[in-house]
Amino acid sequence: MMKMVDRGVRNAIMAGVLSVLAAACAPATPDQNLFTLSWGKLGMGYEAFVNDRNNCVMAASVVTENVAGRERAMPAVSASRFKDCMRARGWEAAAGGYSAPLGYDVRIVN
Repeated sequence: MMKMVDRGVRNAIMAGVLSVLAAACAPATPDQNLFTLSWGKLGMGYEAFVNDRNNCVMAASVVTENVAGRERAMPAVSASRFKDCMRARGWEAAAGGYSAPLGYDVRIVN
């Protein structure tokens, strides 16, 4: 009877250790909410936002490859370069600001 309790405790501890290890070894995910942020700039309209955003997406684009070594079709954008570009143009993340148009999906990389 004592061995069953010990085995159960040991299994529970092992499961906890494995969970922590799996979380620690998981790849860091870039800020997937970056492009759902709303951006504001005093006195600027939506058209100016879309133009600046598109320019920053282009400026922050990076070439990525799939496992076969081929370039991926969907654009990838460096999160830090995109944020730096938007801020350099005077835009700041702001509640109630402008958001990206629908269908302008990009992959985000560090």
